[in-house]
Amino acid sequence: MALQFMLPVLARKEFGASDLQTTVMTAATTAFFCLSIFWNDLFARMRTGPYLLLYWVASCLPLAVVGLVALAGGTVSMWVLLPLHLVACLGMAGYHPAAGELLRSLYPAATRGRTYGTIWGASMAFSAAMGYGLGLALEWDGRSYAWLLPAAAVVQLVGIVIIVWIAHASGHEATRTLLRDQRSLYVRVFEPITHMREVLRQDRVFFRYEAAYMTYGIGWMVAYALLPILVTDKLGLNYKEVSSSTHVAYMIAMIIMIVPAGLLLDRLGAVRSTGVSFALLTLYPVGLMLARDAHELTIVSVVYGIAHAGASMGWMLGPVALAPSQDRVPQYVAIHATLVGVRGLLFQFLGVGMYVVASRWLGWSKGWAFGLPLTMAAGAYVWSGWQMWRLDREMRAAKSPA
Repeated sequence: MALQFMLPVLARKEFGASDLQTTVMTAATTAFFCLSIFWNDLFARMRTGPYLLLYWVASCLPLAVVGLVALAGGTVSMWVLLPLHLVACLGMAGYHPAAGELLRSLYPAATRGRTYGTIWGASMAFSAAMGYGLGLALEWDGRSYAWLLPAAAVVQLVGIVIIVWIAHASGHEATRTLLRDQRSLYVRVFEPITHMREVLRQDRVFFRYEAAYMTYGIGWMVAYALLPILVTDKLGLNYKEVSSSTHVAYMIAMIIMIVPAGLLLDRLGAVRSTGVSFALLTLYPVGLMLARDAHELTIVSVVYGIAHAGASMGWMLGPVALAPSQDRVPQYVAIHATLVGVRGLLFQFLGVGMYVVASRWLGWSKGWAFGLPLTMAAGAYVWSGWQMWRLDREMRAAKSPA
């Protein structure tokens, strides 16, 4: 998580990445989630161990190669880093189907929110620590990525071994029934898309939940894509300032709020608690518009972490809870992740494109040029909160006795 967040900044500072290259690197992390629906089809046919090993080969080895080449004294250009990063992002889309199925299998619905919050909070604590260390290492030596990238791959492999052990020790793996058929590759490529459309058409609650997340995604993707450009071009921060005022501050706030967000989700449900989070997130793009230095950006990132805790919980637990049965969980999680990729492809480039047009073609100052797309992001957060509020009200009305 820490490396993926810092990689576009690294590309901009060490590899001379252009605005377009920076945006492609930033966008790919989430845009390639659109492949999750195809990873889910593969997961349905493979045991958890081989599947997660394949995920690791695709998502971790490419960037580890970048580091190993640099360690050996080789030259790594932007045109080497970019395609390998894209391959890694392709692999990252494979994690969610397996994680969603295990989450539904291991933890009961009544306590799933707080349990997941505890696990996710611990993960973010490590990510915050590593993010801070990463900023220090890169500030000390911009080429320290040469050993950081292979080290991250090793850490991921250890995590995968633990997850596979849990799947077997809990008995979950023994209950899985693999899908076996003789259909053609052509059919298997297009059937996941067809099934996704069928699910969204038949399950109107899930459809509207995803529609609200799509609107929220406008705000999230625009702000996410602009951040590497904003911290370098507008604020001129160094590596340490970037990591401590964005990723680390955001993660610490999330760590503090993630368990309360889980308790709130258990009490209110995924829809209502996520809607509250969406509405609060309006403060984030407004804060980015107003931030003038690393100190103010730190405050903005803390507010962002507090507000985003509920949306982060709802990201995984919403599809898990809304799936009609355990065997449908990987499909629902994969659909959700796939739609993340769709909005990533659309709105990250739209946000950066608006900034480029305003700053370079219209000659606006950087403050006003960033303000244009960030205002759109704030409006999207407001509208997504309204969508979730309406869905929750109608769901509660449908459950009430006539």
